[in-house]
Amino acid sequence: MKIITILSAILFSFVSCSQQPKKIVNDFSCIEEDPSGIGIGIGSDLESQLLGQFGKPISLKEEITDGDSLLVKIKKESKLISTGPEIQVLYKVLWKLKNVIKSPKGFDYKIYYIQSDELNSFTCGGKIFFTTGMYKFCKTEDEIACILGHEIGHNELGHIRDNLSRIKTMEDFGDAGMITAGLGKLLITPFNQKNEVACDFYGLDLAVAAGYDACQNISLWKRMQEKQGSTSILESFMSTHPASSSRANCSRNHLDINYQLSCPN
Repeated sequence: MKIITILSAILFSFVSCSQQPKKIVNDFSCIEEDPSGIGIGIGSDLESQLLGQFGKPISLKEEITDGDSLLVKIKKESKLISTGPEIQVLYKVLWKLKNVIKSPKGFDYKIYYIQSDELNSFTCGGKIFFTTGMYKFCKTEDEIACILGHEIGHNELGHIRDNLSRIKTMEDFGDAGMITAGLGKLLITPFNQKNEVACDFYGLDLAVAAGYDACQNISLWKRMQEKQGSTSILESFMSTHPASSSRANCSRNHLDINYQLSCPN
């Protein structure tokens, strides 16, 4: 029985690696095509440069510590579910995704399942928070995999680190720091959309590597768009997240360019 398990793991690893292109291409033109996405790339890159020059460096240990602090806050404000079939599914999906991370930063990823009707998931320091509302909204494990992969991406791509750097720059450097971080916040409010799409791409890559049907991320964002309804260009521009329709299009483009997957409409 042990031999069969080992052989299965080796086969899974081989199949996953064979699905991965040698070089992943992240094409952000899909959000630039939307009027609300014009200039997103330039603003996001400028904000990163500001943090690189003036922001306070943040260590992995500090990220994890801040994740611990967030967990304490969530426990005080919300009910966490620690047992049951749903949390088992979340951990099963997370385990598969963790095993295909390339060059992991060192986070010990864990799931915290929040009793809430909100459609939400978020992360800090390797801790991933997932609401019951989001779980019910997802129709398959494949959709869950894309969302969890997205949250892993925020950690692995350094987005949480940058956010903490912005906050701690204000705290440590007084008025000058507040100006630097405030400018960054002003610029990044509409431009975080690029980071969100980058994490969508990262989540798709993990999902494919773990053997999930990443095309289902498209249907997930189409349903989200239907639920949210239409928004004005101004509302989209001021949002930190791209329009759900744009995220569906970006997912389709990414899977087509990198994996030659023709996802159904």
